Amino acid sequence: MGPARCRSRVPGDRQHARIGCFCFLSLAVLQHLVAPKSCGAAFAAHAAARAAAWTPADVGWVAQRPRRACVAGATRPGVASVALSPESVRRLAVSSTTSDAAFAAVSGGLSGLSELAWPSGPTMPTRPSGTRPTGHIGPTRPALSGLAVLYVVLSFTEYAYHRFVQHLELNNVPFYQIARKAIGAPAVAPDFHINHHRETLQDMSIDPLPRNVWPEATAQRGTAATWWSFAKMSACIFMPAYPLLSLVGWSLPIAVLAVLAATLLHLMMYNSLHPQLHGLPDVSLADGPPSFGPDSFQKSDLGRWLIEYHVVHHRTRASRNFNVICPLFDQLLGTYAAA
Repeated sequence: MGPARCRSRVPGDRQHARIGCFCFLSLAVLQHLVAPKSCGAAFAAHAAARAAAWTPADVGWVAQRPRRACVAGATRPGVASVALSPESVRRLAVSSTTSDAAFAAVSGGLSGLSELAWPSGPTMPTRPSGTRPTGHIGPTRPALSGLAVLYVVLSFTEYAYHRFVQHLELNNVPFYQIARKAIGAPAVAPDFHINHHRETLQDMSIDPLPRNVWPEATAQRGTAATWWSFAKMSACIFMPAYPLLSLVGWSLPIAVLAVLAATLLHLMMYNSLHPQLHGLPDVSLADGPPSFGPDSFQKSDLGRWLIEYHVVHHRTRASRNFNVICPLFDQLLGTYAAA
């Protein structure tokens, strides 16, 4: 059976072909942003060659042809197949509906992307004429993987710093005790967080310590993160997160921006929950990552659950629920306790 033939009588096909060309170039840019470092240079050259192949004459050829000769490889009428070759990107089929021209262009672009991952050259089929696309092909998997990495690292950092530094449990870890004896590593000293627990009552209100006991106490009395906290936490999160983010295809600039944004959001949530739990004022922009606003977060379902989560931490004498905003490692390491 010869190749299937179909007509295009839609006067707007020129515009849709141009839209398809734009979609292809957009996909190339998106893929470059999340492409693994190992193929980043190859992809850049590949995308540039594909973009250079698109000329006004090519777009005109697609829009003006009165008939479509479906790309070689069709198996039945109405179903086209885009071969994974440079020529397939330029020879986009003009379909019998207005949406098919744009879809064919996108399919051609995806063919070029797939050619990098599967150089053996499998055929990428398009959808039957007149139907809608049913799947999503794009940077979704690297994006979701990166977000999962960020959440895990945030939860680990929050847990480790709260438990082992602020509550001094690092001094009791056998490995650190050996390091202290062998190389003179310093003991972890108490900081403001110990004073915070000392002045917190069972109902979570604050009974302030005398000024001479805690002279550096601020209006939030150690319950809020400052901009210096933001800088330190961003660095602590970036060091373990970047190697993992690079493995799932995130570039260095994207990883830096994502870590800064995730840390800022985390501390804004913290500053919208923790001071208010203890009856203290919101955090202003001058003092640190600002609170969301009066009662905006605390009264949400998530906020109420996190409040109950943290109350258990105080009422168990700081032996449970070391996570505050990103629960995960309490559950993994057996320190979780229900309200």
